[in-house]
Amino acid sequence: MIRIGIDYYPEQWDRALWEEDAVRMRALGAHVIRLGEFAWSRMEPKDGVFDFTWLDDAIEIISRQGMQVILGTPTNCAPLWLYQEHQDTIQWGRDGRPTDLGIRGHRCMVSPTFRQYAGRIVEEMSRRYAGRPEVFAWQLDNELENNHCTCPACRSAFRDWLREKYGTLDSLNRAWGNMVWSGEVSDWEQIQPLLAPECLPRWHNPACLLDYERFGADCTADYVRFQSGIIRRYDSQAVITTNACIPANMPDFHKEFAELDVAAYDDYPPVRLPEDAEELYSNAFVLDFVRGFKQKNFWILEQFAGHMGCWPPISPTPEPEMLSGYALQAVAHGADLLSFFRWRTACTGAEMFCHGILDHSNVPNRRLRELEELFRRLAQLPGLGDTTLRSPAAILYSADQEFALKNQTQSDGFAYWTQLRLFHEACVGLGVNVDVIREDAPLDNYQVVLVPTHLVTDPDLASRLEDFARRGGTVVITNRSGVQDKNGNCILGQELPTVFRDLCGCHVTEYDPIGPVKQTVNLTKGGTYQITSWCDLLELDTAQAWARYQGRFYSGVPAVAKNRFGEGTAYYVGTVGEKAMYRTLLIEAFRERGVPLLETLPQGVEVTTRSGEGGTYQFFFNNTVHGQNFQLQGERVHLRPLEMKIRTEKEVWV
Repeated sequence: MIRIGIDYYPEQWDRALWEEDAVRMRALGAHVIRLGEFAWSRMEPKDGVFDFTWLDDAIEIISRQGMQVILGTPTNCAPLWLYQEHQDTIQWGRDGRPTDLGIRGHRCMVSPTFRQYAGRIVEEMSRRYAGRPEVFAWQLDNELENNHCTCPACRSAFRDWLREKYGTLDSLNRAWGNMVWSGEVSDWEQIQPLLAPECLPRWHNPACLLDYERFGADCTADYVRFQSGIIRRYDSQAVITTNACIPANMPDFHKEFAELDVAAYDDYPPVRLPEDAEELYSNAFVLDFVRGFKQKNFWILEQFAGHMGCWPPISPTPEPEMLSGYALQAVAHGADLLSFFRWRTACTGAEMFCHGILDHSNVPNRRLRELEELFRRLAQLPGLGDTTLRSPAAILYSADQEFALKNQTQSDGFAYWTQLRLFHEACVGLGVNVDVIREDAPLDNYQVVLVPTHLVTDPDLASRLEDFARRGGTVVITNRSGVQDKNGNCILGQELPTVFRDLCGCHVTEYDPIGPVKQTVNLTKGGTYQITSWCDLLELDTAQAWARYQGRFYSGVPAVAKNRFGEGTAYYVGTVGEKAMYRTLLIEAFRERGVPLLETLPQGVEVTTRSGEGGTYQFFFNNTVHGQNFQLQGERVHLRPLEMKIRTEKEVWV
């Protein structure tokens, strides 16, 4: 069974509405109600004075309707009395100043004082609610980012982290290459993790910045362990998660979720779909990315239910079938729980135009009717919850690449996520399930492994990929791989792609960071594709040319190489191409490995498959605003804009 949830904020509404809302949410089909994550000032209105009676009442009302709750710890938004009395709990910005209060997320996760008070409220909640049958699960904090606080406590913690890693200043100076610009450190206190807004990252030591991002990721993961440890002391069987988003300061999600029971995500796909066919807008990649946090099915704790409006202007209203289509897209990629944000659109506060299921009018609307139909449809598929995705292909993701490429942009428009998503879109457009996994995950269950832009290099990964290819697998590696060592310094004395050279059977003689300029490559088997951003000029060792550049002084030079390696194959993609180039390359790679394909799908139609004890379900999603037609095993299939059709193993459409 796919569970349905709804996000509800009883503290924001008159108590007279609670009963009515619970009855209506249950009638809609909800199983769980998510609440509590922003209500610290109501739970502890004064220092040490706790009031949970209102929360007890809300949980009781929800429970009487046969629903459970996902209970959030409220530590994202500390009460203002805490900041007033203990200013060392306030997060400091990159400018080295305390953050102005009044919105949310102002707490310093590292501050010992904040930990004391956050631990106390979590303990009070755990003592009261842990182990109760009404509590389905716990959510920690809200949309955690990589810790980028620069307060005195964080500066001290960063230095301690560096002492633990390097031991001595001499080791740190060598690892960071501090002889550049007279940057050698002679006292730990000289290390300042500051980045003023007017000072771009490229002016700072990239090795220091990389360690600072790693430190921030460890802080965030430790904060999760700190809270979950308190809850588990009171209920060792508690189901605990936190809700991920894709923030400006990306954490290392694999570390963040390592000790949690299930991965969860806040899903806000684009409401306005682009007209440019080359734009990568599908949310499918992020959903597979989230599934990879734990390499198993996940939850959506905020599934959008209306047009957005808070930080940006109010978005266009969702198109018909957009709410159900995007919700089913999440299910198709492994979501076992969908909690919709939110039941009522807020009447006060910054999110009053961030629309929920019900508008301010409180009158049933088109969105509500669409969700009613969606929930009826899901209820007719009880076996769906006993299935998952089994994938022949994997994309390797590494937080180090995210950190390093953010701090040192390789060319104008060059982005790590673009490289990841180009391969991903080609997979789902061919009906091939694909996992997004951490770089040290086992590869045995895959036939094709995709390794986009592995800038910060682990030689162990190169050995593992060689073993994988030698035993018959296919590896695809792209430009800017093998550039830096684990400290973020360029590798000396080896031609790119350094540790991947033997596997790829080629090396880079020169590169051209062309930025937004568009050029072309010719495939050796015929066909021409546009490229942009980057051009590696390849010389072939044991490989053959798969594509060559057209134009410029390197016309005719190999751009993409294909190399036989043991029983398998490796491709090296030295440029960034249009979508169709990746589709062509992966069709060849998948065919060679015998992976079944759906090559007749039009652009914008995504196909994924869930299978298991509950049966096999194939999801066909038209992620465009125009109708689509295609042939499937001799049958003509039509999809309305944003429509999802589901096909069972008995070839029945549901």
